Amino acid sequence: MRRLDIFFDFYNVEGKTIKEKSENFLKYTKENAIEKITDLIIGYMSYQVDRANKKIISKSTVRNFYKPIKLFCEMNNIILNWKIISKGIPFATYSNDRIPTVAEILEVLKYPDRRIKPIVYTMISSGIRVGAWDYLKWKNIIPIYDEKKSVIAAKIIVYEGESDQYFSFITPEAYSSLKEWMQFRQKQGERITGDTYLMRDIWNTGKIVVNKIESNLTKGTSGIVSIPKKADSNAIRQIFTRAWKIQNIRPYDNSIRRHEFKSTHCFRKFFETHAMKSMKLLNVKMLMGHDTGLEKSYYKPSEKELLDDYLRGVEFLSINGNEIKFTKQIEELREKSQEDEFIIKGKLDQMRKELEPLLELKNMLIKEGIIKEIPLQ
Repeated sequence: MRRLDIFFDFYNVEGKTIKEKSENFLKYTKENAIEKITDLIIGYMSYQVDRANKKIISKSTVRNFYKPIKLFCEMNNIILNWKIISKGIPFATYSNDRIPTVAEILEVLKYPDRRIKPIVYTMISSGIRVGAWDYLKWKNIIPIYDEKKSVIAAKIIVYEGESDQYFSFITPEAYSSLKEWMQFRQKQGERITGDTYLMRDIWNTGKIVVNKIESNLTKGTSGIVSIPKKADSNAIRQIFTRAWKIQNIRPYDNSIRRHEFKSTHCFRKFFETHAMKSMKLLNVKMLMGHDTGLEKSYYKPSEKELLDDYLRGVEFLSINGNEIKFTKQIEELREKSQEDEFIIKGKLDQMRKELEPLLELKNMLIKEGIIKEIPLQ
């Protein structure tokens, strides 16, 4: 909608709202020849290509200005030769941006906003897009327990109620962080239900000290704890734009058009990169909500199969992965120790049973005077 509005403004289409502009442009197309409409769109796209050549925008962005115009015309039966119009529009290229290191993620987690930790942990362990936060509610997080009643993961339902709904999983680390965040809100006075959005605005929780400078955590906000306002994907993008900058990980510079890694999409790439270390490729794509077409027709793993595969990669998808690995090793050693103790005890019992006849024979021979008992020194 925003890019379509930019097209209308480029040609000064009259109207205060995008609806009015759309109606006026549609009227214009009916009053003029197809060739003239084609020339208008080609002129606009040439302008965007020129911007890309000057490196004002990336070449992959140019096509994003073309798509809404094409969709608008098709939906309103405006028949144009799109092959001619699309000539010269560069195709999208894959970016070579990297993922943030664990050290960089640990640094951004120090940013004084309680929402940072649950957002980061959830995104890097599930691979969800930042837009998913527009829909995520507390009821969409379902903990999964093992036979010892310990949380081993949590199911996350993404885009609930939408046509592209799917599910993924998050780590125990992420679930614990989300649960702590929701409990904190409840203790502060917010009424938490299953329909409560996971992310909301912040409110005045007092003053903190950062680098010996007293600053209010909620400076610039006027949130009320009992009246939550959903923090949408745009708000979350802004949080991380500030966080990367303030933590001096991605310092802002007007001359930099592209950073080494994206502000929020980097977490989705982090998930994909690290999940590949232990999971099947198609399982990773399914948990990311990718529509490859293949898995829907031929590859249909059960939820349990996806979970089992996911659990193999939990330590790679956790920021405190080493701690999880260490805990797992301790548990394995404890179980092995208990198993060894059981084996030793069993062997001792077996030896006692084997010695019982010999002890009885010895006692009988001593009693009849055939042998003498030798006292222990």
